[in-house]
Amino acid sequence: MSSVVPAVSSVPSLSSISSSSGNFPEVAAANSGLLTESLFLVGTGAFGMMSVLQRGSGADLVKYAGLMTVSTATLLLLLGSRERRKLRFTERSIVVVTGCDSGLGFNIAKLCHGLGFVVFAGCLNKESEGAQLLLELDGKSGRVVIVPLDITHEEKIMVAHKLVKDFLEQKPEYELFALVNNAGVMCFGEFEWQLNDHIDQQIDINLIGTMKMTKAHCSLQALPGLSVYSASKAALRFWTEALRQEMSCYGVQVVNFIPGSLVMQSNICANQQRYAEQMKAAFTSEQSEFYGSYFDEYNAYLRVISGTKPVQQLPDNHDVLRTFEDALLDATPCPMYKCEPWRYRFYHFLFRIAPTAWSDWLVRRFIAMPQYRTPDQRKVSGIGASL
Repeated sequence: MSSVVPAVSSVPSLSSISSSSGNFPEVAAANSGLLTESLFLVGTGAFGMMSVLQRGSGADLVKYAGLMTVSTATLLLLLGSRERRKLRFTERSIVVVTGCDSGLGFNIAKLCHGLGFVVFAGCLNKESEGAQLLLELDGKSGRVVIVPLDITHEEKIMVAHKLVKDFLEQKPEYELFALVNNAGVMCFGEFEWQLNDHIDQQIDINLIGTMKMTKAHCSLQALPGLSVYSASKAALRFWTEALRQEMSCYGVQVVNFIPGSLVMQSNICANQQRYAEQMKAAFTSEQSEFYGSYFDEYNAYLRVISGTKPVQQLPDNHDVLRTFEDALLDATPCPMYKCEPWRYRFYHFLFRIAPTAWSDWLVRRFIAMPQYRTPDQRKVSGIGASL
């Protein structure tokens, strides 16, 4: 999950970035369609109710219920297809993005550059593949500035802040449009396995570093094996929600952006096998005996997501980038933007409504991780301890 903190000018515009005077008839037509359909829906309901009360005819009830269903569907389609009003920005608008070495951060920086923003790309390593690709993409336009940034070190946050501040002071015609808190880290492993260093790192980067970065510049579903990561993201969500309400009176918009799973397109789990080796080395003899081969099965399953992957450039029409563009530019943004396939939405709906036992079973099916078996169960299955 990323948090987006747009900075709005004192006279915020409600126009789309592509709008011009020629777009006004289209907007008026869309609004007229919504008004007509709404009035038709209300009128149909009123006439239908009057007819049923007067005559009580089953045929009338079916007829008006059908008309209301069609009208409601049409209204929902109009609402869903209408063009959202966008904030206006210029080639002097600046977006600061953290975690641009690879994955989502790199692609967000690339998208913002393509939209015409000046991008300050925070990279853990300014020589990383992502940083070099961004500079190559920018060419000689000077609209990408690579900022060495580790958000777990306050002094490095302040250096990055000073870099942006000095740029704005030297070029007062520029403005800070948005800060995109994207940097994050993930460590798979049951809570007892994870070392204090693993816990501290996830909390420091996913939550505290993000808070410090935001301060300098101005419940997700819990998953087994990701207890600390889920806690850091849940805390970040509610902190962002509270910040949104606090900052609204100052004209600053704050939104939550949840991009969904991009594990295979990023390096968020690049160090997973190193984390596993550290956990295994710290096991007591009792833990080794208790968990047996389960620990090895668990981390063998995760091997596919481990290791550093080359930077992957998402296509410009990727759902994640389109959703992020809405989060960045909507003039009246939603509190939260999610990008997830329909099956994820269905799963999350079931998680909320199902009894606890069913919900837990669904979560285990959703994650599809190896399950713990007792020593007796392992003997029956012919699986020996390998730790």
